[in-house]
Amino acid sequence: MYSSLSPLLKLKTVATGAGLLISVMGSMLTASVVRAAEQPPAEPSQAEPAAVQPSSEEPSPSPWAATVELYGFAPLRTSGTTTVRGFSTDLDLDLDQVLRPLTFASYMRGSVEYGRVGLLTDITYVSVKGQEGRLIDIKTRSIEGPRGERSLTFTPDGQGSLNAKVGNIQGIYDLALRYRFGERESAVARSGSFTVIPYAGVRFVNMQYDLEVEGQGPGGTLTFRGPNLEGSRTLEGLNVRRQQSFGGTVVQPLVGTQAMVFLSPRLRLFARADVGGFGVNNSDDYSWNAQAGLGYAIGNSTQFNLSWRYMHLGGSNDRTPENAYSINQNGVEAGVKFFF
Repeated sequence: MYSSLSPLLKLKTVATGAGLLISVMGSMLTASVVRAAEQPPAEPSQAEPAAVQPSSEEPSPSPWAATVELYGFAPLRTSGTTTVRGFSTDLDLDLDQVLRPLTFASYMRGSVEYGRVGLLTDITYVSVKGQEGRLIDIKTRSIEGPRGERSLTFTPDGQGSLNAKVGNIQGIYDLALRYRFGERESAVARSGSFTVIPYAGVRFVNMQYDLEVEGQGPGGTLTFRGPNLEGSRTLEGLNVRRQQSFGGTVVQPLVGTQAMVFLSPRLRLFARADVGGFGVNNSDDYSWNAQAGLGYAIGNSTQFNLSWRYMHLGGSNDRTPENAYSINQNGVEAGVKFFF
């Protein structure tokens, strides 16, 4: 009986082992399925692009820059001499005497540059009528011929001068090539930033003068001088009223420099000086400016400027009868400058 049961026991043992093996494999498969279910679905494999690093460099500024300044000049004192066809008058005027006969005034400066090279302009136009003066010499006629110069001069008795009124149109137009050293011009900059701009070009000076002479007195002496004759005649009573005019435009060579330095990010010190003429057109053909002041930034692209300015204008026709002028003005200049 033992021998007959032996095959059955063997078969039962094999079946039991197979059942255990199937049970273990089932447990392992179940655990794998659970873990797979718990994990998130895998993303499709893609080549990730390299991270873009932000650039630390700012875009380079445009090479173009420009400025425009609207300003006004108030001469606290105007002095000099004007001669119209031999009639000369002295001027020594304060601000009120200049403003009262003023009929029109316009002032503007501008510049444009590419890189460090650019152009600048300064335009001035002033019209006055009836400025007060004192006549210091009267020459009614002076002629130079093959026998020498002849002149006729009147000198009042008991009165060294006569009243005169001067009408004047004054136009000054500068155009020059410039080169910049230092920082670009701006309304706001770091302390210590500086700019120096030398320039050279031309200056057009247009001067129109009307001289009206009025005077009354006890009399005077009329004197004639020539190469072989000299004489005089006394005139009783004096009543003079005469008007003379002259005008013209001259072109002067021009050189100058302007500079500025920032005392603080919004406050700057600036100066400017130029010379024109150099006697090219005539012996008195000179003009020059000297200016120094402070500028304060209003916003980031606008600046208010206040300065002291001294200006000289001179010219002559170098002929007889003489037309000439020599004018000096000094006073306060104020303006608003825009940066682009």
